[in-house]
Formats: sequence, C-alpha cells, structure tokens
Amino acid sequence: MDTITKVNQLSFSQGLNSEPTFTIKLTNSKFDSLAGSELFSKVESWVSANVMMNNKEVPVLIVDMENVEFIDSLGLQKLLASLRLMQSQNSNLLLCSQQPSVRIVFEITRIDQLFAVFPSVDKFVNQSEVSTLPSK
Repeated sequence: MDTITKVNQLSFSQGLNSEPTFTIKLTNSKFDSLAGSELFSKVESWVSANVMMNNKEVPVLIVDMENVEFIDSLGLQKLLASLRLMQSQNSNLLLCSQQPSVRIVFEITRIDQLFAVFPSVDKFVNQSEVSTLPSK
C-alpha cells in the first residue's frame, strides 16, 4: 500500500471493494500541535484538490499511527478537525496501528468512540464489509 512519509508525499491505493483510499503513514514518534497542523494542512489541500477536480467522492483517509508513541491534546484537536473535514465531504478518516501509549489517550478522552480504529492497514484493506465502518 502506498503511504505518505513525513506527511509530505501524496499517494493513492485501492481499498474496500476497489474504492480508492488515501493512506498517510506518520513517521514521527510525537504527534503534537506542529505535526497535527501539518497533517490537517495536507488533508485540507488534498480535499480541496479532489473537489476542484470534480471528484464525486473523496476517498477514505487512513492514518497509520504505527510510529506515534506520544500524542497531546493539540494533536488530538487537529486529528478531530481532520475527521470533521473528511466527514463534511461524506467521507471518513480511519486510524490504524495505534501504540498502547496512544490508544490509552484515545480511551481516556473517549475520542476512540469517534474514530474507526483498525489494528493495521492490512486489516482495513482486507475488510469485506463496508457496513463495518462507522458512518458519521
């Protein structure tokens, strides 16, 4: 699956039922305000480009958090802003490969209830039922 390294390259891959998905692999171990702002800026630009190209649907965005060991409240805010942006385009933002230290922050803040979280990108890609994805 294609990825974005350090959130500075764009690439697409096929996901559920041959629907396009967009995958970002975060490479920094710290997801704070700076990293969150960079992610949101890239998501915002990508959504705008899709809209300008008259695409009927914005592909699902998968954020691979395998390398992230720390996330703060400002990083969470930017991640939520990215989710809201994707949902405003009738799409979704999914998370995968959360480290235990990140997962606990999501659980304590109850933000884990807002995101579909998968153990890995492969687990998402191999899902056969679109209905298993929460719609917001």
